[in-house]
Amino acid sequence: MAYWRQWRKPRTKVRNLMKLGVHVQAAVACGITSKGPWRSAKTPGINQALPLEFLKSEG
Repeated sequence: MAYWRQWRKPRTKVRNLMKLGVHVQAAVACGITSKGPWRSAKTPGINQALPLEFLKSEG
């Protein structure tokens, strides 16, 4: 959720998801959603880009 709010704009969200290895269609679907940050945190595209192990390693 914190990364999602930090990225702010849909274009930035899509670009960062694609950098983290999410396919283009999934990144666009996640990036332009009108869901809030907590609800969209459970989507498969975001969980693929930011798995729990990554978040634990970041602190």
